[in-house]
Amino acid sequence: MGFISFNEEYYRIKLEEYENKILSDADICEAKQLLKVLDDLTNEGYTNLNDTMEADFSCLTRLRAVLQRCGAAPFPIDHERLSDTVYGKNEYELEELLGKLVEEARNHSSVSGNPFLKDIYRYCEWIGYEKDTAYVFLMRDALLPYVFFRSRRRDNIHPWLISRLFLENITKTEYVDDDIRLSLYEALESGHIQFDEYSAYSKKRILPVIYEHPKLKTILLDLLNSIKQSTIVVIESGYMGTIPMMLKALDDRVDFRLFTTAPFLYETYKDRIFCRKYEDIRRFETLYSQDLFMQYSSYSSGKFYVNVSADESVKEKTISEIAGLMR
Repeated sequence: MGFISFNEEYYRIKLEEYENKILSDADICEAKQLLKVLDDLTNEGYTNLNDTMEADFSCLTRLRAVLQRCGAAPFPIDHERLSDTVYGKNEYELEELLGKLVEEARNHSSVSGNPFLKDIYRYCEWIGYEKDTAYVFLMRDALLPYVFFRSRRRDNIHPWLISRLFLENITKTEYVDDDIRLSLYEALESGHIQFDEYSAYSKKRILPVIYEHPKLKTILLDLLNSIKQSTIVVIESGYMGTIPMMLKALDDRVDFRLFTTAPFLYETYKDRIFCRKYEDIRRFETLYSQDLFMQYSSYSSGKFYVNVSADESVKEKTISEIAGLMR
């Protein structure tokens, strides 16, 4: 079981369904979203799944033919393509750096006019704010939701930069996040669609992965145990929810709120997602503030440290996005 086998079975079933009935508008939208998942993988440089499914059962060719038959165009790769950036060598403590960005943005002369900031604003409002609840924002994808909360001087908010770089740095092992994500595909492939069953199944497979790396286990538990509230809500852009599910496996207080997710997780995560618009996830993730401004550098004594882009235009655009969201 795994990533490729789950997707092959899922896409085979969907293609047979699409090819043998008259499609509703909802069916067409779903087909477009499923193609967008594969197009995004290619756009990000991951081609193994697409190549395998195309060779095995002409998946992409058939999916595009379904849309053509319905007179529907695929979702475009319509986010702004951001260039690579060079990061400076100076380290900045994450929470302190974000506080300075918020203060700079309050009186910043330039305000981003990106219309997608309105969607992020509504997402932040939807998350809500409850007593006896801590909010963990997974950087880099949740930088803007974090500053939304911080600019309103809300308590019990925590920016954590638990990324692929962080996991590799702590474990000295590549692709630990892929090993964790595999547990989620295995849960779905085993038929565990309802969240409670899905969560229990994946937890049993996630914990052994973490326990293979005692330093990682200690750091994550220390972070979680530093939070005293009865509920912990983890916030990120979405797709598989790998890191939120990893944290939930370690601490039953954890729940999460995603902007969106993959179509095959809509029903599983239904109350935990803001919208069923997978096609917008890359727009969320490729804002300057959430894609280019900073990257993980190190972790020490409960604090995350980052390097920031040496490109002044990246900082300018980052602050203008923060200003746009705040205003």
